Amino acid sequence: MELKLFRSNTYAGEKFRDKRNARPLRQISERKEHSVNPFPKRGSGHGIYQYENKYFRYEGQWRNGTKHGHGKLQMADGSYYEGTFSNGEIDGKGMRFFSQTGSKYTGQFVKGELHGRGTMVYTDGSMYEGEWYRNRKHGYGIMKTLGSNSSEVYEGSYDKNMKHGVGTMMYAKKIRSDGCRNGDRYEGMWVNDMREGRGILYSNDGSVYEGNFQGDSFSGRGVMHHISGLIYDGLWVNGFPEIMATKLKISFDNNSEIDKKKKSPKDKTKVSIFQGIGFTVSVECLNESNRVILDQGREIRLTVGFRYYPPVSDNEKEDALFDMIEDDVEEKPIETPFGYSVVPYPITDQINFSVEDIPDDDEQDDPSKSPTDPSQGPTAESGDESSDEKQENTENDKEENSEEKDEEDKAEGDENDESPDMEKENTVPQFPPITTLRTKDGLCKWDDLHLTPAPPKYRPFERMEEQERLKSQSKNRSRSKELSTPSMGRPSVSDIREQGSRRRSSIKNTTHSSMFDKFRMKKQKALEEKFAKLGEYVLIVEDVTNPPFMNRRLEPDFLLMKLKQPPKEFKRESKKDHPGWDTSSHIKASMRVKEDEMLSKKHLKD
Repeated sequence: MELKLFRSNTYAGEKFRDKRNARPLRQISERKEHSVNPFPKRGSGHGIYQYENKYFRYEGQWRNGTKHGHGKLQMADGSYYEGTFSNGEIDGKGMRFFSQTGSKYTGQFVKGELHGRGTMVYTDGSMYEGEWYRNRKHGYGIMKTLGSNSSEVYEGSYDKNMKHGVGTMMYAKKIRSDGCRNGDRYEGMWVNDMREGRGILYSNDGSVYEGNFQGDSFSGRGVMHHISGLIYDGLWVNGFPEIMATKLKISFDNNSEIDKKKKSPKDKTKVSIFQGIGFTVSVECLNESNRVILDQGREIRLTVGFRYYPPVSDNEKEDALFDMIEDDVEEKPIETPFGYSVVPYPITDQINFSVEDIPDDDEQDDPSKSPTDPSQGPTAESGDESSDEKQENTENDKEENSEEKDEEDKAEGDENDESPDMEKENTVPQFPPITTLRTKDGLCKWDDLHLTPAPPKYRPFERMEEQERLKSQSKNRSRSKELSTPSMGRPSVSDIREQGSRRRSSIKNTTHSSMFDKFRMKKQKALEEKFAKLGEYVLIVEDVTNPPFMNRRLEPDFLLMKLKQPPKEFKRESKKDHPGWDTSSHIKASMRVKEDEMLSKKHLKD
């Protein structure tokens, strides 16, 4: 039975003796002046009440004219509360749905507010489970934030909806403003939703930082154990080391006491090394102020390069195609500050040379000395000619026979391409390369380094020789063209005789020089099978720490080295330290033995 009430309110529920037991003007628990509790005095039970403004609607238990017990308070926007009421107030356990955000809270309430322990499920699937204080996250709780591919989980203390106190955060996949990403885990102190104080960050790549945080970044004293093996222990500012190395610096020692006696060269980017004598390389990690930074465990690689010669002739088109095919296999040329690129050349620290292995510093063995030098070459028959004329005769005759020599050399090279290459592959020893080193207190050092003999068919050497041959051919052709141009007048008899004498002397010179060249080249090849080729090499040191520490690599350093034959002084001093076979001493010893035998025989006869 429904009864029509004043002010258009409607009551539907339990009655006692067909009467309402109520004080008409008493306010309801929400204390709204426009709402009136229609329950009778000392009435109780289940009832439905529609408020005057039609925004609220209550259905549930009543006691003494107030909402008490289990009930549901519905709001016009779709929000509602369903749970326990106490003396007209939302108090106890219940569930609150927020229509504007789509969130749903299940837990404890006090006077209509989220207070106590409860769980909030958000629209995107994120969830907070923990303690609340006056509608805010406060105390211990677990917050799971769901993303598109992964979730972010925080477990720890809250204060006024912010992470505050001790807590653990497992970061999501997305990269945050503080640089953290999926798999990173932080354990430590929080202040106002930011990492601040003592803590440990375990990065997903395996790196570990333990120390102080401020403003969500490394700040203060801390230790970083980087996944690459590098260790930094010191002060941090805004997420980076206070003092950080920026470049590498080479310190060189060629281990030659004789070379040390000389004055230090003005150009410190160029040094000398010697065949058969090991050298030492030290590397320092410096900052912009050239101060040594005590990096621990930074990986440094040392390499040596020889000048890169691109293919220039038609005969090397196949080589160029071969280069394109092997781009992924062979190392690409390395740019240097000396105006040209280099390709790697083998270097090792596992060669043991004796003094006898070191070559003598003879002029005939020095390839820089040309056998056609006027001071070295034979004299012409004509005594009236000056040294300039002799040199000119030698050059002219050499130009006339240059093409024939090139053809002969080419034919000899073709013949030697079949068997000597196979022999060279077997005779040239292969040594293990040097390994990368880790810095200790910002330093690392390689001892007793040697350039090894070139591997078989080392292409930079072949191309260098090819370029030199092409240059000499073009030069000779241009000179022969100038000489072949007819003169304006008819040659005199003296000119014809002079040309004849030049031709006869050139035949002797070319015969002598060709024999000398063959002997010198044969001796040089024998040396190159045991030692590196004389010339310029580039020493390179690089930071190969992987992954790079703080996403930065140190600037590499370069040093130009010139490989020479050791000086005679070194050979003599070394022989003093290591005396060889003394023939006179052995003769004296054998004579003493014979004298002793004769004396013993004489003694037996007597």
